[in-house]
Amino acid sequence: MNHFFKITNYEFKMSVRRTGFWITYALLITFYIVSILIPSMDRTGDVIGHEKIWQSAGNFVFTFNVFMPLLAGILSADRMQRDFRNGIRELQRSTPLSISAYVLAKYLGILLSVLLPMAFLVAASGIITILTGLAPLEYLWPLFLAFLSIAVPAHAFVVAFSLACPLIMPLRVYQVLFTGYWFWGNLLSPKAFPTISDTLLNVAGQYPLQAYFNVTYSSTYKVVQAFTPVEAVLNLIVLMTCIAIVLFTVNRYLHWQEKHT
Repeated sequence: MNHFFKITNYEFKMSVRRTGFWITYALLITFYIVSILIPSMDRTGDVIGHEKIWQSAGNFVFTFNVFMPLLAGILSADRMQRDFRNGIRELQRSTPLSISAYVLAKYLGILLSVLLPMAFLVAASGIITILTGLAPLEYLWPLFLAFLSIAVPAHAFVVAFSLACPLIMPLRVYQVLFTGYWFWGNLLSPKAFPTISDTLLNVAGQYPLQAYFNVTYSSTYKVVQAFTPVEAVLNLIVLMTCIAIVLFTVNRYLHWQEKHT
């Protein structure tokens, strides 16, 4: 267990210490500040009342969730490859840590690192909104729940695939394909183009957004009938199942690779 937490801590620190990591997130956060946060602060008449804090919190987090998981997936894509490229995996194999524990520890460390900027952005935005008098103090609770139900599953899903897929395809190819998938599979309207964005495989958070926060519109089209809480739970189950399958596949692949090297 001690080795497990050491690997998790190591991966987290290695990820957040990268200069490019923070430069990239700083650019995206600057975009959000300039295009969304500053204009919203100028509209002093748009005070979020108690009856609207849940809807506003869900929409707030979902707006950030449009691009943040995309960036997380791209930045996570080289983390497993790096171990093999730099020979770190050979050193880790000499420890008593099993392959299963190694995969899970690496996954958790990277997941926590990419959730950190998103958590900071959501928390800072919520606090500023409250301090400027645009929302009551109770706004922080639905904002926290929106982060857990919308942002965390999306990041967990993309990090799992970003660790696995580059093991069997070129890194740049995966990053390009992943970018295309993110918009096609989660944000495009099925009325405009064939997509899986209206299925239980939607990762961006449309299901909890509509079911728990009563936001009855999507990023691209008006919702006729919002998703139900049961559908939101099924969506989470499907995503968690996909994550488990991917991590299990990575585990078996590393076992196979160890036997053939």
